[in-house]
Amino acid sequence: MNQTQFVAECYAVAWASNPDLNDTSSFQDVLKELTSIKDKALRMDILVSTFQPEPELFPIKDRRQGQL
Repeated sequence: MNQTQFVAECYAVAWASNPDLNDTSSFQDVLKELTSIKDKALRMDILVSTFQPEPELFPIKDRRQGQL
């Protein structure tokens, strides 16, 4: 992938998120949109991980001492 292809892909990702961007948008506008996408993804990841139950290795309530 060369620099031109990379820039085109960055524009495509930013445009998919914000259709108001176009080929004449500045690099700063595209970077601002990509940063916004990243921030939203991080917030969503925090929300998802907050509501996931903790993994339970095995039920301890039904076990007596010395039993697995």
